[in-house]
Amino acid sequence: MRRNIGRQKLRPRRIIITLSVYSIISVLILIASQQHANLLPGYGGGLLLGGLLGFIGLRLTRFETTEEAHFYTPNTHIGVGLTLLLAGRMIYRFFPLNTAGGTPPPIFGPLTCFIIGLTFGYYVVYYIGLFVHTHDRKPDVDPNQATPPLLP
Repeated sequence: MRRNIGRQKLRPRRIIITLSVYSIISVLILIASQQHANLLPGYGGGLLLGGLLGFIGLRLTRFETTEEAHFYTPNTHIGVGLTLLLAGRMIYRFFPLNTAGGTPPPIFGPLTCFIIGLTFGYYVVYYIGLFVHTHDRKPDVDPNQATPPLLP
């Protein structure tokens, strides 16, 4: 949740690691959900809608370059909203297991898979966009100078 609030330093290695983890887990969930055909539409729809939400999140992200480093400020509403939605759904699904008498309901249903797909789709697209932005920087050029300054 901390990465969804306030100005963050652009760290390409951290972005690659996070993107890799989200991608690997997403593929593993796809493989595991193939045995349950009713979960695939929910998860796939969540990935698709989450990817679209990721593009919106990138457009709402502010990028800033200072002498210290390159920073980005993500849209707090989208990131926190997705995190709370996923956490709330997980709490809702796990809570009846402890209080219900009798047979517990399945932990992962189509709606739960949709919310997981929504979250993973958002973060995969968002982190790809952040990674692309880390390599999209150009040095600042003063129009009064004949040659651009050397990068440190």
